[in-house]
Amino acid sequence: MQLKMRYISAFLLCVYIVTVAALCFMKPSSLPQVELDFFGIPMDKVVHFIMFLPFSILAYMTFWPADAGRIRKMAVLLVIVIFGAGMAVATERIQAMTGYRTGDIRDFAADMTGILTGAALTALFILLKKDRKN
Repeated sequence: MQLKMRYISAFLLCVYIVTVAALCFMKPSSLPQVELDFFGIPMDKVVHFIMFLPFSILAYMTFWPADAGRIRKMAVLLVIVIFGAGMAVATERIQAMTGYRTGDIRDFAADMTGILTGAALTALFILLKKDRKN
């Protein structure tokens, strides 16, 4: 059962990464223009947050150490966050080089807020889940 869940999680993570890449590197004319804001936060930043929120959760579901204690599981989650940060930096840097998109530090901040929120939810799950090892 665990192996099947890992395959499903790995598949979902791959689909997620391809989808994020497609959204990040599409020409702006292909994307809907939304000029609204969400409680004073520009909608494009909200979209970045939502887009990166699942990363930590899906990556952890794919790579979590089954028979490890909480400390090792949290260490895996930290590595996932660091990798996610690298992915967020890479998307912004590549966008800046495309000529039709811009790299924006505020987009990176929204990306990281999504990644860290997903990581916090995952950490909460790790801490609340009954475990034989601590």
